[in-house]
Amino acid sequence: MFLLPKGNPLFENLAATKLKLPEVMAKLSSGGFTGYASFVFQTSTTILVFEAGKLVSVLLEDIKGVRKTGFEALSALAELMVTSNSGAMNVYKLSKDLTMCIHALLQGEILYKAQELKLIDIKTLLEKIKDDQMNGCLRIYTEDRSAMIFYKDGNPLGFFHDGSHDIETSSTESQKIAGMPGAKIDLYSTQGVEELMGVDLLEVANIQSIWETCVARHQSDNAKMSKEREERDQKTVAVKLAELEEKFKAIVVEYIGKVGRGIVDKEMSDLGGNSCLVDDAGSAKLMSNVERAAKLLISGTNNKLMMQKLAALIDTAKSEF
Repeated sequence: MFLLPKGNPLFENLAATKLKLPEVMAKLSSGGFTGYASFVFQTSTTILVFEAGKLVSVLLEDIKGVRKTGFEALSALAELMVTSNSGAMNVYKLSKDLTMCIHALLQGEILYKAQELKLIDIKTLLEKIKDDQMNGCLRIYTEDRSAMIFYKDGNPLGFFHDGSHDIETSSTESQKIAGMPGAKIDLYSTQGVEELMGVDLLEVANIQSIWETCVARHQSDNAKMSKEREERDQKTVAVKLAELEEKFKAIVVEYIGKVGRGIVDKEMSDLGGNSCLVDDAGSAKLMSNVERAAKLLISGTNNKLMMQKLAALIDTAKSEF
């Protein structure tokens, strides 16, 4: 996913799922913030670029490299903040010039993506950037380090790496990262910075509406899942009660005969149905009534054995409900 070097940190590793997007935007906008905020989730990273409090660029990139921008990216970010179990927000302050370079970069065309540096003829690539008078950015990175070289008309403007607040002239850090095992490069071709329009996305996108829509949809989905789970539980209970009822009747029939089923049906009906089997008061009443009816049909010894089996069945069933 898209990894930018860290500028001057204002906030790092804030729990994104505890934040509200409208409040975040209001704070960065009203404070005249210049720099970028990143929202890092397991499945994607979103970069918001601010210039003097204006939201000038939004990019969301998922783990498959699929990108979303503008309103679509803001909507997806709000959805992630509302529904994800984890995520981190980071805010880094940058100079205006560097912020506009980042803005240009996010709007850029990808020429090379995740190419292993050891497989690239870097000298030839740099010559091509110069010969083509390219405006763009060469990003050199590992899993946790990143540096960028910005170009205008094929000439390097400077370097940006972790901890930078502005574009620097020293290439030392970039060379260090380039020499690390597994280093890769991306190359982006961009418009000239001066050609980028400074549209404030906060003026054209209703962040509050986007947020409320996501919250409402999430609440609706949760309510639907809760109802479906409750219905499944009710069906499961109904099946288990029916099975328990049949076992109860089978024991009574074993000792009394077929007439026992009718006795159980009547007593359960009087007690409101088979749910009485797992209710303390209901099961006690059912047992008492069945025992009283059985005394008229079988001996005291058989009645006692039947009641012991029924009691054991009910006790076991109650522990399972």
